[in-house]
Amino acid sequence: MFLEKYRVNTLALAVACAFSSAASSAVSAETVDSKESIEEVNVTVSPLAKPADAVAAPVTVLSGEALRQEAAGTLGQTLNNQLGVANASFGSGVGLPVIRGQSANRVKVLSDNLDVADASNTSSDHAASVEPLLAERIEILRGPAALRYGSGAIGGVVNILDGRIPTEVPEEMEGAVEMRHDTANSQDAGVFRLTGGAGNVAWYLDGVYRDNDDTQIPGLAILEHEEHEEHADESTGEEVHEEELNTDGFVGNTNARAKSASAGLSWVTDTGLVGFSVNRLENNYGIPLGTHEHHHDHEDALHEGEEHALEEEHEEPGEDAVRIDLAQTRYDLKGEHRFNSEYWDKLSVRLGYNDYEHVELDAGEPGTRFTNHAWESRVEMTHDNGGQWRGAYGLQLTDKDFAAVGDEAFIQPSNTQSIGLFTMKERAWGDWHLDLGGRVEQVTVDPEQGETQDFNLLGLSGAIQYFLAEHQHLSFGATHAERAPVAEELFAEGAHLAEARYIEGEEDLNKEKSFNLELGYHHHNQEASGWHAMRVETNLFYNRVTDYIYAANSGEENLDEELPIYGYTNRDAVFYGAEASMRLPFTGGHYVELFGDSVRASFTSDLELHHEEEEGEADHAHEHEELAGYHRAVPRMPPLRVGLAFGGNYDQLNWELRTTRAAAQERAGAFEEETEGYTRMDLTARYSLNLGGTDAVLFASARNLLDEEIRNSTSLLRDFAPEAGRSVEAGIRFQF
Repeated sequence: MFLEKYRVNTLALAVACAFSSAASSAVSAETVDSKESIEEVNVTVSPLAKPADAVAAPVTVLSGEALRQEAAGTLGQTLNNQLGVANASFGSGVGLPVIRGQSANRVKVLSDNLDVADASNTSSDHAASVEPLLAERIEILRGPAALRYGSGAIGGVVNILDGRIPTEVPEEMEGAVEMRHDTANSQDAGVFRLTGGAGNVAWYLDGVYRDNDDTQIPGLAILEHEEHEEHADESTGEEVHEEELNTDGFVGNTNARAKSASAGLSWVTDTGLVGFSVNRLENNYGIPLGTHEHHHDHEDALHEGEEHALEEEHEEPGEDAVRIDLAQTRYDLKGEHRFNSEYWDKLSVRLGYNDYEHVELDAGEPGTRFTNHAWESRVEMTHDNGGQWRGAYGLQLTDKDFAAVGDEAFIQPSNTQSIGLFTMKERAWGDWHLDLGGRVEQVTVDPEQGETQDFNLLGLSGAIQYFLAEHQHLSFGATHAERAPVAEELFAEGAHLAEARYIEGEEDLNKEKSFNLELGYHHHNQEASGWHAMRVETNLFYNRVTDYIYAANSGEENLDEELPIYGYTNRDAVFYGAEASMRLPFTGGHYVELFGDSVRASFTSDLELHHEEEEGEADHAHEHEELAGYHRAVPRMPPLRVGLAFGGNYDQLNWELRTTRAAAQERAGAFEEETEGYTRMDLTARYSLNLGGTDAVLFASARNLLDEEIRNSTSLLRDFAPEAGRSVEAGIRFQF
């Protein structure tokens, strides 16, 4: 109890300090020479062409050298250092973003404002079909974004912009080539990007190749518990101690190979553009040992009566290793037309089709096949009636045919269709700015077997900003958003061995309804000098969710599959927390940054288990009724994080030493394991130079310098696959 109070008070103090420091710096800023100013870029998560600093909702934009320094093999790992964002890792091949404790079907991952439409939301072992190394910019919207993007964005949005459909014709051919090596998993990666054009035609090409071995870690991969599983020997009837196949110094079966290529072509005029692109992605990665293998017979791999740990020579993990072989072809069409009108501003049309599939390979043989054939279209019209109300009207249509076929097909084929209409309005007067919006949406989920489910959804939002000065404002927002349950939540039934759990859907699930409050303060004047260039961001949020949908760990085991049962259910919940960062510049290009974020999530209603009781389970059901009252923690929440960074920006050299302290996550949820805290220290540097008339950047990152054992509380695989130990990544990038 004391520890919980300490955590809350610590973050409250940090937020208060940030507010007070920001207030003391609220004086008119002296701008520097325009040559030193940084170009302001509008974010695309707002259809009204607004810079990130002016958006009422908390938005983070990662671009340029900052993005190149953070870019990794997975999206979650790339964004892990951003405020309010954590990584739900599943070995080195999978990393999905967790925003304020929300993930999977509540966080919409977009490719240039259209859904990536893969299978990453259906299971934690499915990778997102995006390539962070190719991104030009990543926009993160923390908090509900369902108003514009639909019910799947009830928790936040990650928008990856890669420029594969050119929006302008370059004066001459431009490009970049990058090569990097990471000792964490002996990863070699290469990236190239080219764009050019003539007249009204612009073209684009890119490609990436990644190849890595198993992830290096300090110590054993599988976390050892005092309790070990026992079973009766069929021949003698005696209890036999079952040992797990473990690895020492590395996480077995985490090697991966991926490649991607894109091509785009646009016709660009003074009033708009029409463009088309195609992308091909192939990714083959392993599922870490300890999940699927735990439920197979390893008598040949284990010494009788003692645990077997594979040593650092990386011996073969056995014939039962499971891999994911992913392939995707995506087609995108983009059109824009700017009106010569006093009222209408721009018409935007987007159409995307994704042909996605992955096969789960068991001992090298094809097993379950997941496919998703999906298209999405979006039409938006923006207007500005001369400084009064600005706004946007939009129509969004989606159609997804999802199927899983094979021995582990725990989700039946289904078709999901949705249609959404929305409007967003804003008006400024004096120092005040008002944003309003509304959305109506209908979602239909039609399974191959069973009844069709229809959901009518409503979204409303309002936010008001008060500008204390040109570059600082207070904001307050309220949002009501609703989410329809997806096919796997409604109709899942069966064992998913890659996750080591038996999943039960519930056809009678209610839609989620969330009410979110947001209070923020923002000060950011990147054109100022000295103390006036202080950068401050603080956000407090409260989110009450009625009929929150999640897979509850029942504490029981499916006797046939010998797997724990997870059943989807509705339960009321509350999420609240804070985020704060303050960057203080000093003379000579040096700076210090303080940062921290926290989210707490609790259920406010008792658990109702929907799966049918088997014979002899009445006592277990009674126990669950007794436990339901106090198993209040929402599972797999990020821990409290606080940190300190020092850095320097010189003419050619930039460096930063960043230390993050993550607290232990003791609120793990019912029948879930707690995770220990850790201290992570990272050092990054880059050096710009000119080689033979070509601009080049040498970059290096030393990660986890303390060689800490880091197990993410957000990961379903935290007991089997810790994060990489001490490692160095280095590379060179040429730009021309």
